[in-house]
Amino acid sequence: MFFLSAVILFPLLGGLALLFFPREQVRAIRLTALGLALVELLLVLALDLAYLQNTVSLFSSSFLHESWNWFPELGINYSLGMDGISLVLVSLTALLTAICIGASFRIDRKVKNYMAFMLLLESGMLGVFLASNLFLFYIFWEVMLIPAYFLLGTWGGERRIYAAFKFVIYTSVGSFLMLVGIIAIGYYHQLAAGGSCTYTLELSQLLNTSQSCSGVLDGTTQLWLLLAFSAAFAVKVPLIPFHSWLPDAYSEAPAPVTALLAGAMSKTGVYGFLRLCIPLFPQAIQTLAPYINVLAVVGILYCAVLALVQTDLKRLLGYSSISHLGVIMLGLFSFTAQGVTGSVLQMVNHGITTGVLFLIAGFLEARTGSRRLRDYGGLASRIPWLAVVMFIAALSSLGLPGLNSFTGEFLSLLGAFRSNVTLGILGTLVVVPAAWYMLRFFIGLMWGTPAGEGAVGSMLRKGTLRDLSLGEFGVVIPLLILIFYIGVQPAFLTGIIDPSVMSTMQVLSSAFVK
Repeated sequence: MFFLSAVILFPLLGGLALLFFPREQVRAIRLTALGLALVELLLVLALDLAYLQNTVSLFSSSFLHESWNWFPELGINYSLGMDGISLVLVSLTALLTAICIGASFRIDRKVKNYMAFMLLLESGMLGVFLASNLFLFYIFWEVMLIPAYFLLGTWGGERRIYAAFKFVIYTSVGSFLMLVGIIAIGYYHQLAAGGSCTYTLELSQLLNTSQSCSGVLDGTTQLWLLLAFSAAFAVKVPLIPFHSWLPDAYSEAPAPVTALLAGAMSKTGVYGFLRLCIPLFPQAIQTLAPYINVLAVVGILYCAVLALVQTDLKRLLGYSSISHLGVIMLGLFSFTAQGVTGSVLQMVNHGITTGVLFLIAGFLEARTGSRRLRDYGGLASRIPWLAVVMFIAALSSLGLPGLNSFTGEFLSLLGAFRSNVTLGILGTLVVVPAAWYMLRFFIGLMWGTPAGEGAVGSMLRKGTLRDLSLGEFGVVIPLLILIFYIGVQPAFLTGIIDPSVMSTMQVLSSAFVK
């Protein structure tokens, strides 16, 4: 079966097909891109059903694992696999891509290139979540960055070139170090086995420490390799102090692109830590974990405070995103079942909630031409439906019980408490500034003093400010449904995630005992 390959290659081939459309056929290009994204979403839903019916794991021999030899002497093979963790992230990526393409119909410049890059970005992210060969993982990691750079640098705001170059510099350095680590880990595992096995970059073989080919790396070697991999993943999360590219990129990119970057691409960094760093370097991760937890807590509190003083809508949401990703990292590096499960669940929740918030910010900017908070005020009476959608997303971001983010954040922080009470308390303090800046964000826009003489004030006085259109409402309604559904039925996702989390925890437990 080639189901996993079809899921990855379909948006790539669809994006290439769009390039053959005449550029004048803008409407046809938009509708075709949306249709391709929706078909891809249906493919992923079929994949979900197949997984749930077969209950397969990442390295099982089922039809949801694919492998072909490319350059076996170099350890490079085309190997794909899926477990519960990658399942939920693949589903999130496909959903957000379809929604963000649907929200991109206002893009009127180089439309076919834009849509092709959006589909290519989706293909790269899906490959990252499904690759089970380290070199193939690296290929998809690089493929993912190319369209992100062009989407930011071509269709972004006034400072798009600066933001795009900053993004590339940060990610390129991290990616290069990861490539060095990938080459080295194959060499050291072969060396540890006394040269008795072939060089391999297959994750399943590297993890199988019972085989003579895998060997056991000493703690110092593990630590250096872990740092090489972490360089790439820490930038993508991002962790403090590797975060400064994100506010510029998120504020300058078009809103649908920002929603996709924040909602899906940022999860590739957390996924890399979970899928590669923790199981491959279980001894070194014990050494590095306290430092990562400290950086996560610093990011939680520092970026929450920065969000309080922002005057730009998208920069405020960007710093808020970094703060909430810190909670995810704190849960992940608690090394408890509750914390890791909550971390994966919160990756999905963060993607949903952040996607809605950035899309709403884009809708407002498209209407008024402004992202400055001080230009807004008193909008709720003129655009009540948009106000309701923003209110739901803001409460979700705050972790209100009954909405999606509550369970994920609760489990993440519970895991942090069980691992380290001090870090758990400090991480929980995020609720104070988060409530402050999110309520300031919402109340300032919707219930604050009406805007003055600017464009927004003029639109309010003339009554020309439009509420959500039917198309815009159709774009956000799937995410709103998930906000409520996951809020009341989180067990559906945790039941999918738990077996894969327990498999990772068993690897860690064995290493900790040693």
